[in-house]
Amino acid sequence: MTDEQHGADPVAVAQVFVDLAATLVGPYAVPDLAQRLVDGCVEVLDVWAAGLLLADPGSTPKVLAASTHQAELLELVQVRSGQGPCLEAMRRDELVVVDDVPARQEDWPDWVAGAQALGIDRAYGIPLHHEGETIGALNLFRRDAGPLGAGGLAVARSLADMATLAILQHRAMDEATTVAVQLQRALDSRVVIEQAKGVLAEREGVSVGDAFARLRAQARAGSRPISAVAHDVVAGAAAPSTSAGADGA
Repeated sequence: MTDEQHGADPVAVAQVFVDLAATLVGPYAVPDLAQRLVDGCVEVLDVWAAGLLLADPGSTPKVLAASTHQAELLELVQVRSGQGPCLEAMRRDELVVVDDVPARQEDWPDWVAGAQALGIDRAYGIPLHHEGETIGALNLFRRDAGPLGAGGLAVARSLADMATLAILQHRAMDEATTVAVQLQRALDSRVVIEQAKGVLAEREGVSVGDAFARLRAQARAGSRPISAVAHDVVAGAAAPSTSAGADGA
């Protein structure tokens, strides 16, 4: 099958999308999704190998997945040298097509040397972007073949778009989980503090306001979170000293 004449097999393409969608059901790991993506690209796009780089704010991009060990090494060359189509696609936020690898020798000497050693003739860098944010790029490599046709590129872009949305969704879920955990911890701390106020008020025969003042004074004196002091009180540890100032609730 030549990509220019027939395009990617629609049944095979559909199966790759189904496989990717199945990954999104329930909890999923981004590296697993990325691996399915690059493997799927090799299956349906008549490319020798594929790789995926993920942007890392404040640092160099990271190799998230590769269809072969050789492709992974080439991606590492790209990251360490700062050269190559994937990085260029991320910087420009647009498709980068390399139809003549040796012709890019002056621009990307390290990457070109690695690509030629692997017999790569053509390469494609496809950015993963959504609403103005570029989070990574998909790399496709071809050996001894003509250019990837319009149909193949359209499929590759669609797969990249799906991966982009899945990665962003995963980030949003992580952030939501973090916020929920932080909120729950705050609520739990508040409950313990209220319990400690009641325990102290009853134990020391003081008002709830005075009990709270003692908790705060003890926390400041020991440079400890008030929730930790409250936990000790509820757990039966020594009550804050009655000499601590009571400044009201």
